[in-house]
Amino acid sequence: MVVGFGFSTYAWTDSWVPPYRPGWSWTPGYWSPWGYWCPGYWSPAPTVVVPVGYAYVPGWWDGDAYVDGYYRRQARDKWEWVEGYYLDDGTYVRGHWRPTGDGPEGYAWEPGFWDGESWVEGFWRPEFRTGYTWLSAYYDEDGVFHAGYWMPLEQQPGYIWVPGWFDGTEWQPGYWEDEGKYGSLDLESWQPEEGWDDGWETGQGYGDGEVISNGAPPADQTAGGDVPLAMPVWFDNDDIDEGEDDLPPM
Repeated sequence: MVVGFGFSTYAWTDSWVPPYRPGWSWTPGYWSPWGYWCPGYWSPAPTVVVPVGYAYVPGWWDGDAYVDGYYRRQARDKWEWVEGYYLDDGTYVRGHWRPTGDGPEGYAWEPGFWDGESWVEGFWRPEFRTGYTWLSAYYDEDGVFHAGYWMPLEQQPGYIWVPGWFDGTEWQPGYWEDEGKYGSLDLESWQPEEGWDDGWETGQGYGDGEVISNGAPPADQTAGGDVPLAMPVWFDNDDIDEGEDDLPPM
């Protein structure tokens, strides 16, 4: 969630300290060894009971908007936690879980994200795709997460590109929509077609993650020699300790 404070914030200056926030403790910002400012953040007050087996992930600033932190698992078998950090232009690279070891050849890891209630697992995507560019994920000013997607390099006049998405198993392709038709849609009441999240059923994607055979993706995802545009994480069930995924990975 993005926190609204009802007062002006100056997190990008080293002299600002925010007013008291009930239930939270302020951790001051600092100058990084590379000479740029890392703003402060709120942590739960010492009186808050920390869930056993979990570590706190600090919130971060996106300009003048603050995204609250959350608790994550301290450790996950065959995963490593990558700490979040600021770039020199103030952009924040959010912390995330990443599978240990190398991924499929020619693929890059697209990190998962915290949606305010649960951790949504990341996936592997091709590093490059002819005729497309990858637009990175981001949080908007309302705290809504917008997932990354493939965008065609060539525009089609009179049409709007509707991005594709990862459904937990495979990439659902985007498509061009007539601009006039798109503008007449009632987006407030729009509902996705049935099956849009088929890969995120119980035990997959959301929650405890997908645990199926490691290595090459199933044959039905490489039929005809096509390169899949997204692949979930592949693990052997035998490699996961019994009870290991009883806790959510957030």
